[in-house]
Amino acid sequence: MSVTQVTESAAARASASVARRVRDGRPLLRLRLAVVAVAAVGVLTLATEVVVRAAHVQPFVFPPPSAVLAELAAEPGLFLHAAAVTLGEAAAGLVLGAAAALAFAGASTCSRRLDAALTPLVVASQTIPVIALAPLLVLWMGYGAPPRVVICALIAFFPMAVGAREGLRATDPELLLLMRSAGARRRDVFWRVRVPAAAPYLAAGLRTGITLSLVGAVVAEWTGGDAGTGGLGYLVLSASSRLATAQEFAAILAITCLGLLAYGAAVLVERRLCWWVPASPSSMKGQP
Repeated sequence: MSVTQVTESAAARASASVARRVRDGRPLLRLRLAVVAVAAVGVLTLATEVVVRAAHVQPFVFPPPSAVLAELAAEPGLFLHAAAVTLGEAAAGLVLGAAAALAFAGASTCSRRLDAALTPLVVASQTIPVIALAPLLVLWMGYGAPPRVVICALIAFFPMAVGAREGLRATDPELLLLMRSAGARRRDVFWRVRVPAAAPYLAAGLRTGITLSLVGAVVAEWTGGDAGTGGLGYLVLSASSRLATAQEFAAILAITCLGLLAYGAAVLVERRLCWWVPASPSSMKGQP
């Protein structure tokens, strides 16, 4: 065996060892990060409780965290129903926005003329405040879920569209040339080559879009919600008008938890879809 072969073999074994250590250390690292995050939230909550009570702040100005948690425990059905409404609107808007983003990215990738025509329109659409469109959508579509879903889709669309467009354009040109030389149809090249290659970009756009869709649902409920069909956004607005600050904070806390759960679900989907993307060894720095 030559010196070069020995060196390459040693490098391969070292690389495999590092990869194995990184893979084995992931659960422990995640557990440590989770413990640190929970501890930080606990310390911040306790400090807020102490400061608010020591300063004798009026509950309608800034309620202590214990009062917020008591509000959640007192009416769990109210918050669960509102969360379900908001989550349903955000999910529907996310699906609609993702479909529109993929359609735009596919059209702009397959045709330069369509790209030149659509991209300025998409960018210009982001200069229009969605909150200004909300009353018009309610006027055109009526009260209820449809205008809220459209608002969620409008807010979540742009980051997903940009990510999808960049991902579809980042496909290896040599691979595209190989598929064309093999006589593959354009549709097969798109779905079997471009879309899988763009999966990391699509997943990153999904992470952003899933949180923005929740923001869109809350904003939409401020303009077109009622006691029967309103979600967490309507609950925040209603509690604020009644100076029920503890309930308002409880609804905000529910929105935050919902966003964290949705983001975590998006991360899990990304790991399933983009299983071939290696984790950065630098992220495991400090592991034994």
